[in-house]
Amino acid sequence: MNSLVSVIVPVYNSSSYLNRCVDSLLAQTYTNVEIILVDDGSKDNSYEMCCAYAENDKRVKAFHKENGGSSSARNLGIDNASGDYVAFCDSDDYVERDMYEVLVRVAEENPDGDIFQLRAIYHSGDGEALENPTQTDKTEFISSEENFRLLMLHLGDASFCTKLIRHEFMKDFRFSEGKLNEDFELILAMIQKTKGVYSVDHVGYHIVLSDNSNTRGNYKKEFYDAIIKNSDVAYEVAEKKYPSVLTEARRFQFFQRLDYMLHIPVSKMSGNEVCREVVRFLKQHRAEIKSNPYLSEKEKRNLLILGRSPRISKTLHGALMKFKKPGKTVVYEGAVLPKEEEGKKENI
Repeated sequence: MNSLVSVIVPVYNSSSYLNRCVDSLLAQTYTNVEIILVDDGSKDNSYEMCCAYAENDKRVKAFHKENGGSSSARNLGIDNASGDYVAFCDSDDYVERDMYEVLVRVAEENPDGDIFQLRAIYHSGDGEALENPTQTDKTEFISSEENFRLLMLHLGDASFCTKLIRHEFMKDFRFSEGKLNEDFELILAMIQKTKGVYSVDHVGYHIVLSDNSNTRGNYKKEFYDAIIKNSDVAYEVAEKKYPSVLTEARRFQFFQRLDYMLHIPVSKMSGNEVCREVVRFLKQHRAEIKSNPYLSEKEKRNLLILGRSPRISKTLHGALMKFKKPGKTVVYEGAVLPKEEEGKKENI
């Protein structure tokens, strides 16, 4: 295995955890890698740390740019990558020592493929693993249509950090700059242009959840507006490309709107056009909510209530939550599957 892998790492104010990330990349059992560190206008000493790594190891390249977000940093990394394959790693995460050895092996065993992936495991901010997964190391080919269906059920993997992508294929795509949830938008575009994904049941990537993550904690308007938009884009993709997956795509629209309504504060609902659209959508599709086989009864009930009396139900829910004891952080457990789908559940 002689293929060069370019690992692109956006860096922003990452000094407290950058060493853990880069050291895990340098410790790879697959050594033919170049690590592209792109400092996105950090205000701490992250860029100096990047330069120190570049000075000490010829496999590391350090770049600096004005702050523009992780998407612009990734795009700069792609422009400067010289590998046969490209990969991505977030600076607050880290990887297993054999991650790229496993992925390159799968890629070279399947030269017709464009995208190869393995599994991730989640950790709390203090490092505690939030799950204890098993692995078989078996490789499965997931067709584009099936991959899309799994994404609609929150059973697929939309992350770029778990993937190895053929560089020639990646050159045709760019991350949308200035947006949140950009991974999902791009992965939808990419899976339509390839016959499928080779997925190996091997844990190689470690996601460290922090309190300021876009997917946790306080309501962030841009992020939650984006998940609504992306769910509608996904439904349009299903209509045009994967009509057999329309029911799953509608479920995705419902679930993303439920997530939105559960997170938006009552104080942010007044005059909010996106919120009005969400409530309007739920009212218009009450019959579909009731009949969708991929929603749990609890999800159906919440969607129907929030679509009918959003402010009252959220106010009551907020009052009840004050009396609920705090519990352990739980990663999303996945969709409810009809009986014929049981046994097909994948790790997110």
